[in-house]
Amino acid sequence: MEFVELTDKEYNNFVSTHEQESYMQTLDLKNFKENNNIKCYLVGVKENKKVVAATLLYSIGTFLKKKRFYSSRGFIIDYENKELLTFFVDKIKNFIKQKNGMSLTIDPNVIYRVRSSNGEIIDDKKNDKVIENLKSLGFVHYGFNNYFETMQVRWVYRLKLDKDYEELKNNFIKSTRKNIEATHNNGVQIRIGNVEDIKSLSKIFKETAERDEFNTKSYEYYKSMFESMPNNIKVYMAYIDTKLHLELTENKLKEEEKNNEEINKKMQTDMVGNKLRNKKEISDKLIEKYKEEIKEAKEMVKENPDGIDIGALISVKSGTDYISLSSGTLTNYKKYYPKYALYDAHISDAYKMNFKYVNFYGIAGDFNPENKYYGIYEFKKGFNGNVVEYIGEFTLGIGFTYKLFKTLKKIKKVIKK
Repeated sequence: MEFVELTDKEYNNFVSTHEQESYMQTLDLKNFKENNNIKCYLVGVKENKKVVAATLLYSIGTFLKKKRFYSSRGFIIDYENKELLTFFVDKIKNFIKQKNGMSLTIDPNVIYRVRSSNGEIIDDKKNDKVIENLKSLGFVHYGFNNYFETMQVRWVYRLKLDKDYEELKNNFIKSTRKNIEATHNNGVQIRIGNVEDIKSLSKIFKETAERDEFNTKSYEYYKSMFESMPNNIKVYMAYIDTKLHLELTENKLKEEEKNNEEINKKMQTDMVGNKLRNKKEISDKLIEKYKEEIKEAKEMVKENPDGIDIGALISVKSGTDYISLSSGTLTNYKKYYPKYALYDAHISDAYKMNFKYVNFYGIAGDFNPENKYYGIYEFKKGFNGNVVEYIGEFTLGIGFTYKLFKTLKKIKKVIKK
């Protein structure tokens, strides 16, 4: 076996056909990092001139002029082949030492266990062998964390595309189906975003982050990501076609006025009971509601005749999975359910591109409704897929500087307490 730095072509030929393929181990991600002044390395193992293991490495921080290295969703390797894994790890340690590194963190694209939509264990066959092999080589396992403490999410929600979409949709919970239908009935449309849409996306993500109390990235970050990853990234923009919205609302009013008229006729000829009175009351309220909505819709057409961007989604191609990486919606337009329109488009495109799974990405592994992240899981659960947990994050310390780094981190924690 031979440890080598790989060319882009050698690396891509191996990674793009591997079962552990992930967008985080692509040349597109390498381009993105390098465009943001992060040095990247493509290293691997060849046996009889054939690549048998590979990974994308880059540094994520420094301490006393020493670098910390990271392989996101790496390595791309058979983790159960102990001989190959040992050789690769030993050579990478030496490589990192030569690059003035003090540690290596990985979070393999290896599933630990698949659960039901409710988080219940379906099959208790856990992928412990990979964990044991990495620990035996000096890696420290972060553990089976349930939240978002590690650099990559450990828990995701995933939907298998094993039926046609209409059949699959029948398995969504009722409110999810209803909201997908409602969003289209309100004139919410989807377009594929271009670089000009990143400003609007960034604004939407910023408002969402402030509302839901999480961190987001800058406009420059998203623009660089979009331009650096053309083979993997796709942006969806949800917008209200204001003229269509007005037309649809006017049609709703006409239909309800017709229904109201029929109820009135029945009330004149039939015995008027509670059931008929209730129908009349509901219909009257709907007519008033639609009249108010028409006023609002006309104002929207006047102010935004070309439409209003109200939601955005970044999706990435990642091996067998089409991942909904990040999404956001404007608060004032949440009643139009733009998120459902975005995810509906994402799933539809996953079928067109022949993906095996739709990956709704990160959730917490705590299924208690009191958990502050429960809302994220609850939304994704509406699509009736599976909870998937990965084996987690591992760090390999290299040399004395890393030991000092860990000691000072512990002291800092004690001081904070």
